[in-house]
Amino acid sequence: MGHVRFVLIFTISLVIQSAAANSGFEGAPDLHPIEDSFLERYRTTSEFIYRQTNGRVWVVPSESLVDGRGFPRLFIDLFGSPLRSDFVNTAVVYDYSVKSKHHPWVAAQNMAYEAMQVEGLPRSEANLVLMLLRATGTRWATKGPGNCFSRCHGPDANLEWRPIVKDEAVLELVKWARNSRLTVEEIELRVNEIILEEGPHSVIGIM
Repeated sequence: MGHVRFVLIFTISLVIQSAAANSGFEGAPDLHPIEDSFLERYRTTSEFIYRQTNGRVWVVPSESLVDGRGFPRLFIDLFGSPLRSDFVNTAVVYDYSVKSKHHPWVAAQNMAYEAMQVEGLPRSEANLVLMLLRATGTRWATKGPGNCFSRCHGPDANLEWRPIVKDEAVLELVKWARNSRLTVEEIELRVNEIILEEGPHSVIGIM
């Protein structure tokens, strides 16, 4: 029995190590600016992929439109344009995930948290970004009959929303969140304390 348990643990360890070894970015976003737009908008000219250590794969197809507006306003106030940041690869994948809604919003935020550290962002800054996304980032219902809004809006509705918070309450957490010792769980607990309401749901993209 002990031998079987050892083999099982060893096998799981190999699978985890293999997933970690195969994680990371594949390709480059190759952003082509759209000149006839008043806003900062780009089109990807090649497929771009991020593989998480947990095995989830995030694909940004060629010819995808990204504009950085998947990131909340307070993020842009503090960091500037995400598509001109030190973690532009992460920004492209996350911005596309907000628009496509192929994965749950929590998974998308966790992906960004991991990916920006892969790009070299210090954990203290990654913790700050995660706090901003959890507190003010876009949330959405994935398509299909299993989402809790399908009875009102239909299974294919692109519903999204952002939590209602006071900017002052979020800004008060900036110094606290810029701490490399914080865990994701600690950030979530603190953010939940300042969220006033879940926020109205809309089928129109939130700017």
